Amino acid sequence: MALKGQGDPRWIVDTRADGKNVNNWHWTESDFSKWSEEKLRELIKDQSIDNDNINVRFTSLTMEGEVSVNTRKQKTFLFYEMDVSIRWAGKLKLNGAEGNGAIKIPNISDENDEDDFTVNVTVDDENKERTILKEEVRKAAIPFLKKQIPVAIKALREHTQQYTKLNLKDQPSAKVLDKVDTNSPTTSPTTTPAEVTKADPKKASVSSGSKYLNITVKEKFYCSPRDLYESLLNPGRVKAYAGTDAQISMEKGGKFRLFGGSVVGEILDLIPEKKIVQKWRFSSWPEGHYSTVTIDLEDNKGKTNLTLQQTNVPESDKERTEGGWSDNFFRRIKGIFGYGPLL
Repeated sequence: MALKGQGDPRWIVDTRADGKNVNNWHWTESDFSKWSEEKLRELIKDQSIDNDNINVRFTSLTMEGEVSVNTRKQKTFLFYEMDVSIRWAGKLKLNGAEGNGAIKIPNISDENDEDDFTVNVTVDDENKERTILKEEVRKAAIPFLKKQIPVAIKALREHTQQYTKLNLKDQPSAKVLDKVDTNSPTTSPTTTPAEVTKADPKKASVSSGSKYLNITVKEKFYCSPRDLYESLLNPGRVKAYAGTDAQISMEKGGKFRLFGGSVVGEILDLIPEKKIVQKWRFSSWPEGHYSTVTIDLEDNKGKTNLTLQQTNVPESDKERTEGGWSDNFFRRIKGIFGYGPLL
């Protein structure tokens, strides 16, 4: 953080009278979950469908999940994973049979097309007549919801653009990292989890065994240990470089799932801003086989020295494991958050 008159003016934030994030240069994360839920209610709740077979009204709507907007270095990324629950009340016109029920829409996600989601319809106290009613509701509700939910997502995108005053960028997941400007000094790498390059021998040393081996990787980051610790564990930050489906916890005992499930494990121990210990495996490893990853963070006059030690790695997977840390974690963290040179 620079004082006024010192350093890069983009880093002057706290000393400004208005407290603004100059040019959206710093990492910020804003929660738009409540806004999104209200927009969905506006477009769906109390709406009715009246056709030749039924009259149905959507009586309530609730949403669980996360909708967040992250900004960093004048780039904006929208993430959303929503599970929507709707209550309905309907009536068959043929015989006047009435019923109530629920609609569940799991996993509305920025990873999918805006109308690519599943709609599950149920009815309360199901009997023969209500089964017919349920099927008529399903046939009527799906086209309606496939139209309304994309309208809500479009409104969300427009709202976040107005909020940040920046255009939304493609999510920096493994699938789209190759769209980043390769001439930028903080370019994110184009490597996907299946395309790991060989690690720099200056940064890693290996003690081999007959079947398993240990790996040590060292990196330097131009940020505080706190910033790096957050980047390795905070779900919002991890999603920015590991993909929007990334799942991780900042609590001991929490599970994680990264890169589309290619990497899974559990947090074994944490010392905030100093140490992270994980039970870690590639999903392709033999069932039940885990390595242990220990990441130590050392403050070095405003920078952070990272030392990673990983034990019990299958010898045949040494290059993929070693290179994956350098390319799929550390280079991406440096590129997205501006925490140092990539080379």
